[in-house]
Amino acid sequence: DLNDAEQKVVIVSSYSAHDSTVRAKITLTSSYFDSNPEPEVNDAVVTIYDHIGNATNVPLTANGEYILSNYIPIINSTYTLTVNYNNSLYTATCDLAPLVPLEPITYDSIPPGIFTESGGYIASLNFYDPASVVNHYEIILSKNGKIKDNLDQIFTQDDNLTDGNFVQRPLFGRFFHLYDTVGMEMRTIDQQVYNYLNQAIETVSNQNSAAPGNPEAFWDNGALGYFSAYSSSFQEVIIL
Repeated sequence: DLNDAEQKVVIVSSYSAHDSTVRAKITLTSSYFDSNPEPEVNDAVVTIYDHIGNATNVPLTANGEYILSNYIPIINSTYTLTVNYNNSLYTATCDLAPLVPLEPITYDSIPPGIFTESGGYIASLNFYDPASVVNHYEIILSKNGKIKDNLDQIFTQDDNLTDGNFVQRPLFGRFFHLYDTVGMEMRTIDQQVYNYLNQAIETVSNQNSAAPGNPEAFWDNGALGYFSAYSSSFQEVIIL
């Protein structure tokens, strides 16, 4: 038997320097056994602040989604997002790091065997890591235009062992076939987001754990979720 936990606010928010757009999805937690969608929050006040404290409202669009377009980024600065809901204020901050360009995607054929019964192709991430700068990355693949961005589909990367070097990393676990279009987005994220994603990936990868836990709190005041401000680079290739 499971007791119902106290209902919490869930805020998943991002600020993409690529398209100058702030996005926030706000919901409430529900019972583990509830088959209905998570309740959406449509009456919050969402505000983003730049590094000198200028405030800009992020308006509600629909279905618990708040979107602000044409919010021009300032690289190497810190952004703060606040959510005022039900007489409570939730706050998170994030650093916006410079873009690190992706090099063209490469791929290799994998014969039938241990990795895949039918064989296929594995795509490789390629980029030059900036020297003497601590960097953290989130990598998202797409296949024939369909983005693979669930927690159990994304990849993370740091430069603890590769600072200033050329990085080539096969992204094992995602297989492609002849004539597939492979897309790759590499986001330069701050360390707090990197840590949060790794903890969340670890949680969803261990569904058989007797006591799975949430990642470390990103928002203050007890909200779940995270806020990621990031720069990103894109590449695409057709497997021939």
